[in-house]
Amino acid sequence: MKSIILDEIIVKGNRVDYFFRVNGKIQKYFKHSHHLFFEYNDDVSEIPISILTIPFVANVAPLAWITDSLVSVAELDESFHDCLSNIKEAYQNMYPDVLFKGEILASSIVNNSYTPQYEAAQLFSGGLDALATYIRIKDKQPLLITEYGWHHNEINKSEVWNQDKKHVVGFAKDHGLENILVLSNYGTFLNAQVIDRDFLKKMGDSWWHGLHHGLAIISAAIPSAFKLNVKCIYIASSYFEGYKAKCASDPTIDNEIRFASGRVFHDGYDINRQDKVKVVVDYYSNNNQQANLRVCFLNKENCCNCEKCVRTIIGVVAEGKDPRNYGFNIPQDLSFHIVNFLEENVKFFTPARVMQWNLSKKRMIENRDNILYKDLLEWFLDYDFVVERRKSLLKYRITKFFPIVKRKISTRLNRILTQNN
Repeated sequence: MKSIILDEIIVKGNRVDYFFRVNGKIQKYFKHSHHLFFEYNDDVSEIPISILTIPFVANVAPLAWITDSLVSVAELDESFHDCLSNIKEAYQNMYPDVLFKGEILASSIVNNSYTPQYEAAQLFSGGLDALATYIRIKDKQPLLITEYGWHHNEINKSEVWNQDKKHVVGFAKDHGLENILVLSNYGTFLNAQVIDRDFLKKMGDSWWHGLHHGLAIISAAIPSAFKLNVKCIYIASSYFEGYKAKCASDPTIDNEIRFASGRVFHDGYDINRQDKVKVVVDYYSNNNQQANLRVCFLNKENCCNCEKCVRTIIGVVAEGKDPRNYGFNIPQDLSFHIVNFLEENVKFFTPARVMQWNLSKKRMIENRDNILYKDLLEWFLDYDFVVERRKSLLKYRITKFFPIVKRKISTRLNRILTQNN
């Protein structure tokens, strides 16, 4: 039988290590070490095992469901155990072409509870979504939870994490808040490429984006939220109501998560990405402060060249503001930079990306009198992302795809001729 069995949880101070076995054909989806870990910036040794088991179950449950496998653990928190069926159903509704079966089996289900001492904790990266959520809930004085889940079996030196940490710790200090910092290998302990090879076409999305990251990120925060008696963990939305998108972090999933006396809320689903830009720029403009958006989560600073950076830059420009005041060291000729970016990258835009860029374009049209970069107005307002994507993709296929196919056919023919001779 296909199964994932949690053999041992080792807790030492601020670190939790999970060691497990994998049986059956699903072994190919895991790294050989069969090891998951979390390291916090505070002691977690007094937290019940039934709570500490939550991050392990959360990280493997979606895989167990799509492969009809069993997850076996010794103890599990009752609130989390009971919410799993609703989460599973939400995934099934999101991916009707994939059967979500499998089972989560706990030998002991433990009723944990507490009286909330903190109203809110927030998953906080310093990016646009997170900053907009902070501004919306700042009166709750949320604990700020920041994670880096891309280590391997041990903590590896990471300049990106050091910069993330510096940024969020500085932000917390400036706003009189506290930080919860989490390090893990939840992003690397599975063979995501192998999972995608088997399920990407059927799901229409990748393992990490479509099934894994929401539960991974949220569950990593639960032990600290339990220890500090947090009423609600807030996670910022990526999409908005009215735009249907497949995503592991969705209100139909996140809002179902429960643990002991705590819950989760998917914030910002009522506003779109450009609305969030406005929330941020209005807040900092009214307070005469300079914001420092942290958009590039895999770089030490905003590169201003990746899609996420350029999309956010355009969003700030559309609100009539200078991106330099929001953490972007943009080129002097921004219009030329964006033209070059789109020429190279528009062919890779998904429908969701096209939608988000069009939101900024719509706002730029509404706010054209206040746009600081007038040369952008000369062409960007008439730019048709759907048409340009189609043209760019056709050009790419002609110049790149067909020569590759021709070379492969030629190589195969040569191989056949060589064998026949």
